[in-house]
Amino acid sequence: MSKLQHTPGPWHVDELDDDLIYDRQGKHIATAGNAVQLDDRYETPEEVTANARLIAAAPQMFDALELCEDVLAELARLDDGTPSVSALNMTRHVLAKAKGGDQ
Repeated sequence: MSKLQHTPGPWHVDELDDDLIYDRQGKHIATAGNAVQLDDRYETPEEVTANARLIAAAPQMFDALELCEDVLAELARLDDGTPSVSALNMTRHVLAKAKGGDQ
């Protein structure tokens, strides 16, 4: 696992204002919606809520992906590597992106 640089999880969506994301201490992490125009349309309330839920799940997804990287690296070493190497490469690319590297 890498050294944590982001606000530790878990994060949660505010119960009353479902576009606000907070950490476990109540620190505001992000706002998912602000009536941003996307290709001649505005985000729907359902889209904003879905975005907020996805953002709130990010720390847990990050941890899960780091665990998957370890498992996939071992699997790629043991088998012929075709699907596991592709999955490992994709996992490493996304983790690097999340860590501020390979964009």
